[in-house]
Amino acid sequence: MKPLPAQTGFSLLELMTALAVVGILLGVAGPGLANFVEASRLSGSSRDLVVDFALARNEAAMRGQRVTVCTSSDGATCANDSWENGRLVFVDNNGTIGDFDAGDLVLSTTPALDPSIETTPIGAAGAFFLSFDPRGRLAAPARIQVCSTDQQRRVVNIHRSGAATLDREAVAC
Repeated sequence: MKPLPAQTGFSLLELMTALAVVGILLGVAGPGLANFVEASRLSGSSRDLVVDFALARNEAAMRGQRVTVCTSSDGATCANDSWENGRLVFVDNNGTIGDFDAGDLVLSTTPALDPSIETTPIGAAGAFFLSFDPRGRLAAPARIQVCSTDQQRRVVNIHRSGAATLDREAVAC
């Protein structure tokens, strides 16, 4: 008589137990994961703004020319729009501050932020553009409040020196 082959695989009972454990773990971790994803989205969007302003400041100082960051939903023209709808960073060669004209050099375009992110400009950021002078400075300080749908908030501060910083505030939007 031949010996029976060794069993391989899982029994139905073992499979159902494993699925039950996975379901419980997902039920516990799911809300925390959603909060993590939302916080990551907010941080990334806020940092995108800081990077655009830092690029403009650095390029203005390096080139010795005015560099402007403006709101732009199409990435090709400046528009009187919201900061979350996209941005255009360009060397403002023609001297018309805040207008992207022929002869201006595009340094960077940034697409719109995630739809769950909203921005509220404060101070000089209320205009649809911020322009850095040839020394990398702003005429007036600006703040942009960045909020997510779950009421988390970050504040991008652009100082008169041109430095952009990111503050995490526990206050709801």
